[in-house]
Order: sequence, then structure tokens, then C-alpha cells
Amino acid sequence: MNAPPVLQDSRRPTLLIYGAAAAAVFGLHLATNGTLGFHTDELYYLDCGRHPAFGYVDFPPIVPLLARLETGIFGVTPWALRLLPSLVSALLVALFGVYVRRLGGSLWLQGIALVAGIAAPYIVGSGDVFQTVIFDLASWMVALYWFLCVLVDRRPRYWIYLGITLGIGLEVKYTIVGLIAGITIAVLLTPSLRNELRARYPWIAAAVALLIWAPNLAWQVVNGFPTLTYVFNHRGSGGGVAIYLIEFALVTGLLFPLWVSGMISLFRSPLLRPIGIASAVPLVLFLFVGKFYYAASTIPVAIAQGLMALLRIERRRLRSTLSAAVVVASVLGFVALAQLTLPITPASRLHATGLDAKSEVFADSVGWDDVAGEVTTIYRALPPTERGQTVIISAYYGVPGALHVYGNPKILPDVMSPQLSDFYWLPPHLTATNALMVDYQPSDVAWMCVSSQLIAHLTVPYQVAGLEQGAPVTFCQLKAPIPKIWGKLRNFS
Repeated sequence: MNAPPVLQDSRRPTLLIYGAAAAAVFGLHLATNGTLGFHTDELYYLDCGRHPAFGYVDFPPIVPLLARLETGIFGVTPWALRLLPSLVSALLVALFGVYVRRLGGSLWLQGIALVAGIAAPYIVGSGDVFQTVIFDLASWMVALYWFLCVLVDRRPRYWIYLGITLGIGLEVKYTIVGLIAGITIAVLLTPSLRNELRARYPWIAAAVALLIWAPNLAWQVVNGFPTLTYVFNHRGSGGGVAIYLIEFALVTGLLFPLWVSGMISLFRSPLLRPIGIASAVPLVLFLFVGKFYYAASTIPVAIAQGLMALLRIERRRLRSTLSAAVVVASVLGFVALAQLTLPITPASRLHATGLDAKSEVFADSVGWDDVAGEVTTIYRALPPTERGQTVIISAYYGVPGALHVYGNPKILPDVMSPQLSDFYWLPPHLTATNALMVDYQPSDVAWMCVSSQLIAHLTVPYQVAGLEQGAPVTFCQLKAPIPKIWGKLRNFS
């Protein structure tokens, strides 16, 4: 089967359409990214960036290093931190159109794909907050594009580009292993691709990917593979097969039939079947061991092929009607989910509208400056004789992250958490005899305390049901120095 042609559209209209789509998404994020405060995970990434390493318990090093670089340039504010995710989101929307172009679709069809990209909640919504998700999406989508180029052009350099992208993806988030598995199976099941294994380029690509990933792999070896512990603790947190399927159907929304059509079309095409296999494998894999959005990056290429399938409809009026239906469905989906995917509701209205219960991202993006102020006030209210020998320990990484951003280091003592990578950042030579234990009940820490007393509860503004709403604060007189008991507090989940 011949490769689909790459249409040579007039450059000016092409740049105009793509630029308008990317600018619309980027501008939308710039207008809304300051509505809410830091998210819990953003505070964690900032803390990780302050502790440069080749790896962290729950993710590789690239994203924390980007957080450190970005805030070093633009300052430590939620809006500034989210500039890069916003830009990546805009570029991924453009990639919807690029897929169609690579498949040989017209500029008009590319424009429809761009509309679908703007409306995609897993793309636009991921640009609201600085997390590994948006960068992971980028790694997957770019890798799938290079794999598509391998199939269409068969030029050796595309193997190298694929290897570089997969290597970077392994330094972004480990979930890209699902895509690597899909591509590997696709290559092994496709005779023409198996034949390419006799050449050096696929092997060079694999070597490049491993070389890029090597520093993080070495960190895992040195630290006893802590990520495996995290993964086993994390397994099953997706809600089960039924929830996975429901949530996956929801993110495809009204374009679900187009996605199904695209997947069928991919498998029916001898040329493009490897893309179908590479997309299907992670979908099935994460059905049992992950969350629905882990493989959401495979949706755009199937949507693109679904749009290409419209070209095979002989009746012009029906073809035009279905094309218009895709645009309408995209717009309706965007409007229906806008309140959940974009931070357009102020913090003061989240609880009243029930959005704090529907969106963990929104709920945990409120009040961290208040939480930092409350913990500081509780600490300063301790008698001077106790205060000088007291440290702050939080069960979750959000409180240390908030205190590092909003707290006064001249007033506060050492602040730490045994959760995930924070566990490794225990200050040396701790001699404290007391601890303010945030998010711990007295019964939780009785084993490590001579006495433990509940002295306060934290509150999140506007009654928002955030992580620290009602969190207990326990004063603990320690039985032993913190370094001796720290291992028993470790939480890799």
C-alpha cells in the first residue's frame, strides 16, 4: 500500500490556522491560570527542584528541574509556574492538525482536527497546572508522530527521533513504558518493521533512549528502586475496570464514535496497523494497572485517522454533514466540560458550586498560603522553652512545600515530611525533642511520643474540601531522636 501523500498547502493559510489555534489555547490559559493558587503537587515539584537529583520516588528528574528553571526566571507564583504547561498544551493542540497533515489530509480537515484538539479535555485541562501529566502527554504524542513518520516515509532518521523522544519520555514519567511496549509489539507483529530490525537504525534508537534514561536508572539502582515500592503501593488506585472505561469514554466525549472509527480504520490499514497496535496496547495495559488518562495521548492519532475516514464517504453531502458534526460535537464538549477543565471559577465559589468535590485539582489549589500562616501561628504559640526544641513534621508533602514558599525561614524551624521524595530530605544532626505533627492524630503517633496532644485543626478558606481541611495538628514529646524513628514514618504511597 502506498504511503498517504503529504499535502503541500499554501504556507500562509497553514501558519495562520495553526497559529490561531495554538494562540487561542495559550491565551485561554494565560487568562485563567492565576485564578487559583498552587496545587499540592506543584508545591512538591518546587521542593523537588530545590533538591536536584537524577531521580525521585514517584517520577524522573526532568519536570522538577523545569520547575526550578522556570521559577528561577519568572518568579515563584502559580501563574508563572504554569506558563510552560500552557505553552505545551497549545503545541499539543497543533499536533492534532499535524497528525492529519502527515496522513495526507487537506488543510480544511486539519482545521477540524485543531478544533477537536482545542476541545480535548485531556489536553487543554492538563495545561492548567504544572504536573508531569502535560509533559508526559507531549512525550507520547511526539513519539507517536515519529512512529507514524517511520511508517509513512521509512527514512532512517525518524527512528533516531523516536529513540530520542522515548528517552526523554523516560526522564519525564515512567508511564511511557506502556507506549514503548506498544511500539515494540507493533514492530514484532509487522513483517515490514521486523525486517527493519536487520538494519542498525532501530537499534541505534533503542540505544539512544537507554542512554538518555541511564542517569535515572542508575539512581534507581543506587537507592534500591524506590519507584517500584511506590508503583506497588499506587496500583489499583484507578478505581477498577468499569471506572476506567467510563472515564475514558467521558474524556473522548461526543467524539467517542470518531475515536472508535479511527481505531478501526487504523487496524484495517496494513500501513497504519502498527499505530493501532501501539495505541491499543497501553490502553489495555493501564486498564488493569493504571488510570484512564495514562494512555489518553493515544486518542489524538486515532481521532486524526477517524477524520481521514470521512474522506472515504462517497456522498458529498453526508461527508460535509459529518465534518460539521465533528466541529459541533467538539464545541459542545468544550462548553460542557469547561467548568471542570479550566479554572474559571474563583476559590470563593468552588464549594458553593460543588466543584471542590468534583475536581481534586481545584480543591487542592486553594489556601496553601493560609495553611502556611496557620501552622506558623500554631508554632509561635508554643511556650518559648518548647518552641526552641520543636520541628514540624507533616504526613503529606503539601505543608512543607507551602511553608517553603510562604513561610518565614527566620521564624520557622526545620520542616519535613516522610512522604515520597521528602523522606530523603531529613536535615542532618536533628536534636529536637518535640514535634508538631501535622495530619497526624495523637493515636497515630503514640508509639513515638512520651505524650501526644491534639492542639489544633487546620482550615482551608471558603469551606473548600481541600487536603488540609480539618487536618489535625498534634504536639508530640519525642521518645527518641527523629533520625532513629524516621524510617518507621516513611510513606511511599
